Amino acid sequence: MASLTLSACGSDGDKVKEESDRIKEQVKDEYDSIEDKVKKKYKEVEDKLSDDEKSMAEILESVFLPEESLDNFLDKLTPEGGLGGLYVGHFVEIEDSDDSDIDIGAVYFDISKDGVGSVDGSFSYQQQACQENNTLGINSAIKVDNYIAGKVTGSLDTLAFLDVKYVNDLGIETPNLFTTFAGSFEKKQTGTPWQGSFEYQDGLGGQTLTSSEKNCNVTYTISDRSDFKTYPLDYRLGELNVDVSGNGSQKVVTWQNPRNTQYILVSQIDINKAETGANGYVQNLVLTAGETAFSPLIPASSTNYAIVVQAFDAANDLIGYQAVVQDLPESL
Repeated sequence: MASLTLSACGSDGDKVKEESDRIKEQVKDEYDSIEDKVKKKYKEVEDKLSDDEKSMAEILESVFLPEESLDNFLDKLTPEGGLGGLYVGHFVEIEDSDDSDIDIGAVYFDISKDGVGSVDGSFSYQQQACQENNTLGINSAIKVDNYIAGKVTGSLDTLAFLDVKYVNDLGIETPNLFTTFAGSFEKKQTGTPWQGSFEYQDGLGGQTLTSSEKNCNVTYTISDRSDFKTYPLDYRLGELNVDVSGNGSQKVVTWQNPRNTQYILVSQIDINKAETGANGYVQNLVLTAGETAFSPLIPASSTNYAIVVQAFDAANDLIGYQAVVQDLPESL
């Protein structure tokens, strides 16, 4: 094996040091050049954002920069990005230490069609018809091509503490939650979903909640972290054969459950509200495998709704998906 030894004595040592310094300076110059290119490209994107969207810069940097190469980062800033529009799906709580509760909830995003733009949406924890439609709403979020990130806030049901007086004295009977979420557009996956995860920032993960409505037996535990997956409304999985039948206020939604169905999540969404930043959820119900019908709420005037049926197996994996979009009641 050949080896190379450099002597630090006399003029040879000076030459080695000079060459070493030259290489270090060259590397530094190249690094500074790359760093400047990244900052310039990021600035081009940042200049297109509103003040609220600029407040998300720290979250975006945490999503984009630490684990990815410069090339991948720059790819996110090209015009070819994730598709925008209304995406509807579900979240599944991870390791909430409660095997007896339901870990499925509803989520939708209204995502900008631009390469850089805003994101609206809601996460719903409603499980039964008697329960209030508890939602966490997006109050600041942006899309940069194939990536979305933002903040979600809202309140849920009553904390199931034994010492209710203690809770009331602190003014936290109804927990206000703050979470951050991040996701990406998965073009190569079936249905081209937007998917990702969110985490609670205020330590309420693992707390047990109960319905704030009287005579409404709903108890569930929230998890520190949940994964979500959302699809465009024309996506279909399985043969649910969703149908809306009946007249006027007697409308009913029916479907067929796939084999191995454990739960069905049915959502009714006011499309106009969802696409204008308001809470579009009208109701969300988690039904058991034997149920195949849902009664939508019918307004006095015609409103455009999306009725979305999602079926899950015992492992909370999605095995059926179909959406129906129509006015209720029908336009005259």
